[in-house]
Amino acid sequence: IFVNCVSMTSRGLLVGRDPQDVTQHVVKEMPVVTMNDANVWLPYNIIAFSFIPVTIRPTTTLMMEAGWQTYISIMSNNYHEQEDAATTQLQTLLH
Repeated sequence: IFVNCVSMTSRGLLVGRDPQDVTQHVVKEMPVVTMNDANVWLPYNIIAFSFIPVTIRPTTTLMMEAGWQTYISIMSNNYHEQEDAATTQLQTLLH
């Protein structure tokens, strides 16, 4: 949880977002990210430590980590998509 939180916060701050907006976004997204973390890494670790040979485990973990960091990047930068979706839903309800 800590690493995901630091990663999402850092990405938000590095692109120049307001620290308060970044904090609110991370607090809002962390429950989803945490559940997805458990859904991805728990099964992978069970499979990796049960069936994947030690000699290729670093490579498979690297591939999983690349995918996970892509997901974290997407979750860190979806500010506008959420705002646009909420605005569209609100406008639809009002009309």
